[in-house]
Amino acid sequence: MTQPYRLIALDIDGTIRGETIEPSDFVLDTLHKCHQQGAEIVAATGRSRISAFKYLEHFPMVDYVVSFQGAMISSRKKDQLVWEAPMGDHEVELAVDFLANQPVERVVYVDDFVLVESMTPWASSYGKRNGVTVVETQSFLRHKGTTYRVLAVGSDEEVIKVERAIKTLYSGKLYATRSLHNFCEILSPDAGKEKALNWLCQQMNIHPSEVVAFGNGLNDLEMIRWAGRGVAIEGGEPEALAISSETAPPVQQDGVAIYLSELLGRNLIRG
Repeated sequence: MTQPYRLIALDIDGTIRGETIEPSDFVLDTLHKCHQQGAEIVAATGRSRISAFKYLEHFPMVDYVVSFQGAMISSRKKDQLVWEAPMGDHEVELAVDFLANQPVERVVYVDDFVLVESMTPWASSYGKRNGVTVVETQSFLRHKGTTYRVLAVGSDEEVIKVERAIKTLYSGKLYATRSLHNFCEILSPDAGKEKALNWLCQQMNIHPSEVVAFGNGLNDLEMIRWAGRGVAIEGGEPEALAISSETAPPVQQDGVAIYLSELLGRNLIRG
């Protein structure tokens, strides 16, 4: 018999959130049933903690939230940080200095606010859209606090070049991924959705083979590979679909809920 799944890891944007902001009753009811069966439901997102918490107000069954592409795990019930993989000063300096010579906009995430060099229209709309405070600064390296991510924003072509260069020049020193085609996110090499989820599973005595993970983006590739059952969302990035032997219908069709309903019917979701 197929291995039952005790933990469900969900990317947010493009996976459970489509163009409609609020989730359907079908999605909420299905996740509630999974939770009733004893499964732990975890959000694993590139969003900041504040942005993730804001959206997850719709999802009372989700306690643990992996945010910042796997640089932080928070508990909503306890309202506290439980694990983190922040960037060290040297890593921040390395990333910021490298991006200074690239045709991209630099953004640095410190605690629950965002640092930018100038309040561009993109920076202003980003803050309003995600509910985070955006602060102009003359130096990314002189602010107190914990840095979780350095972001490069630019054209698709330039961002791809930045990601490739980071992976080539700073392999083992920095972790780089893309959540959107015009975003390259640089983090500690200890960060990553799969690393955060693996730590959480160890605390819960859950083996990776007991995890079903859903994702649609380039930043979900490692998580999809790591999980016992990695599921790509139809309509997602070709790379995600290529590495996954399992697919769920598109987010517009509540694909995650359809897929989980089938697992529930086969008694493959339980604690």
